[in-house]
Amino acid sequence: MKSSRFAVAAHILVSVEHATRNGQEFCPSSSIASSVNTNAVFVRELLCQLSKAHLVVTKEGRGGGAQLARPAAQISLAEIYQAVEHGPALKLNTRPKDLCCPVSCGMDRALVPVISEVEGALLKILKGRKLAELVDNIG
Repeated sequence: MKSSRFAVAAHILVSVEHATRNGQEFCPSSSIASSVNTNAVFVRELLCQLSKAHLVVTKEGRGGGAQLARPAAQISLAEIYQAVEHGPALKLNTRPKDLCCPVSCGMDRALVPVISEVEGALLKILKGRKLAELVDNIG
């Protein structure tokens, strides 16, 4: 998987839960961006997607930020992945086909079941893991 969106989204949610466990009602995006070491705009973009997936609740303005929409033990890593990753982890070749070559013309048909199986296996593993595990492993 070339995208780091899942890893960053997981980092965001762990940061939010960590702040909550330390008595902070809302975790500001600026604090999250500092922890992730990325631009606050990117953090807010992912927070928007996580909000649409009902994983976080956000509040604007002074004292605002993000909080989990439900307990970390009830949020699967699959939900995070599906909220921010678009399309399967593996992609088909997007280069034009050589119409004279049977291999070039048949590769998509041959790879689609493999890609589908990989995505299914990935989601199965992520469904069995919870956000709370990540938070607990931070210490």
